[in-house]
Parts: sequence; C-alpha cells; structure tokens
Amino acid sequence: MKEQNLNICQVSLAGNIPIIRENYKEFVKFYKNVNFYIICPKKEKKRFRQKLKLNNLVVVDEESILKFKKFERLSLKFLKDKKYIKLIKPRLKWYYQQVLKVTFLIDFVNKYKNKIVIWDADTLILKKINFFEKNISISYGTTSEYHRAYYDTNRIILKKLPKYFISCLAQFISISEKENKYLQKNISKFIKRRKKTSEWITEVIFKAISKAHQNYNGSMFSEYELIGQSNLIYKNKKQKLISGLRENISGKLNNIQKKIVRLLGYKYVAYEHTHNNKFSKNMLKRNQDWYFFLKILINKTSNKFFRGIKHNFLKRIY
Repeated sequence: MKEQNLNICQVSLAGNIPIIRENYKEFVKFYKNVNFYIICPKKEKKRFRQKLKLNNLVVVDEESILKFKKFERLSLKFLKDKKYIKLIKPRLKWYYQQVLKVTFLIDFVNKYKNKIVIWDADTLILKKINFFEKNISISYGTTSEYHRAYYDTNRIILKKLPKYFISCLAQFISISEKENKYLQKNISKFIKRRKKTSEWITEVIFKAISKAHQNYNGSMFSEYELIGQSNLIYKNKKQKLISGLRENISGKLNNIQKKIVRLLGYKYVAYEHTHNNKFSKNMLKRNQDWYFFLKILINKTSNKFFRGIKHNFLKRIY
C-alpha cells in the first residue's frame, strides 16, 4: 500500500519565515513525502514565495479562505450584547488565525481524503514524532498547560468533554479523515453547517464563546483543544505525554544545545519572538544564553518528571 503524504499546515506572518525554513529542513530529515501549506496575509504572499523556494511548499492567501472584514462582522454579531465587546476587538486577529486553521483542515481532509497536521509557525521540530497510527491520530498532551476557559467553550460546542484529559496545547494537532467527519458531525449539531466552511466555523466559535462566557477572558477558544478533545472523545484513549521547550526561551538554540534537548526527550522548541517582553524581543537575532538554558532545562525536566508521574497514576476530571 502506498504511503500517504504527511501534510503540514501553518498560519504565519512573514516574521516566522526563518523558523519555517529551518523547520522545513528538519521535517524532511524525519519524514518522506512531506507537503507544507503556509497560510499568510495577501500582502505578504509574494515575500513568502520569494523567501521559501522549497519543494512541496504551497503558499495560500488567507483571504481565499475568509476575508478578515467578513470574519469580524460574523464574529461581532454574537458579541453585540456582551460588555467585553470593546475588549475583544483588538484580539480578533488572534481568533481569526484559529478560524483559518480549522477551516483549512476541514476542507483539506474533505477534498483530499488525507490526514493533516497543524503545526505552529514559530516552532521547530527536534525529534521525529509519530502523528498517526493505523490512519488515526495519536493524541498527545502536556501537563504544562491548563486553561479552563477553553473547556467551557468546548463543552458548548461538543456537548461533553472527555472523561479524563490533559491539555492538547502541544504546538501541533493532528486529524484523520474519520476524526474529521466526527468533528463536523458534532459541531453541526450545535450550528447547522453552512456552505462556506470558514463562515460556519466562525459562527460556531463565537456563538459558543457568547454562551459560555459572561466575563472577558482574553483567550476563550483554542483550535488545538477543540480538535484534540473531539479526537479524544472519538477514540476514548488516554493521551501520550509530549514535551518541548517554550517558556523563557530567549534566543535560538545552537547545535550543542539542540543535541542536549534531544537527549532529554524534548520534541520541539518554540521561538515566541513576537511577544512584548525581554525574552521575546530580538530573540531570532541572538543565541540562547547557556546559563538560562541550563536553568530552563533543570526546571522543565524536574516538572516533566513529577507531572508525568501524576498523569500516569492520577486522573484529572473536569
């Protein structure tokens, strides 16, 4: 049987181009037949194509999926009676990129009958990850995250949550054809499917946010948590722990640091270079300081060990 391609989708601004290029080179070391789909603003499409002249990489204009003005109009109609409508407006771009990811994922799997992985554009893979097994995604989880607001929104959309779960925020999420059908079936029960997937998903997310949250909480929806928890309900299997470096990283890892991280079992490193803090500013223009690197590793590894024990022997019930 011919092996299916590994399809990777990323939503990105031009600032992530150096990471995307490096990440592409790492992926093709680990996997055969990899296709990358980069969704970016229309005004940056030419720059992406010029800077990323790589095989099997397609640049997609975000407006071909959904124009932001249309997204804004659809989303705000569900929030017009909320006290936090003015607070959420500056945050809509963040929600917009989540709609782009979910829409592309659903439409891609429906069209090509193939599996796909959403991968954060600021994240570099360090070790091979098995994304699928027997044509079903492998559910991964992390004990480093847990944001109740996401699960309040998911409960409205999916009607229920997995009996036991940890966070699905592991910088990526995977979905198969069967899981994609299951996801669409369930959210169609919440809002009947519209012809245009992007408009449908926008309405699903913001109607659920409106029903679930009376007070503003900045981050009230996660595409990774929605897809991840839908997959968990479908499979009814416990998540596998996965770890990467993200918090307090302040520069790019050198080759020796990458080797150390790989030996300790970390699968990826996230370069969150767009945040307004001392760690993020100019992160991609400097190397990671060794003192802080070792400090991060000690803290992260100890937490990973003890939280891993808790995950294996205890249950977190929402």
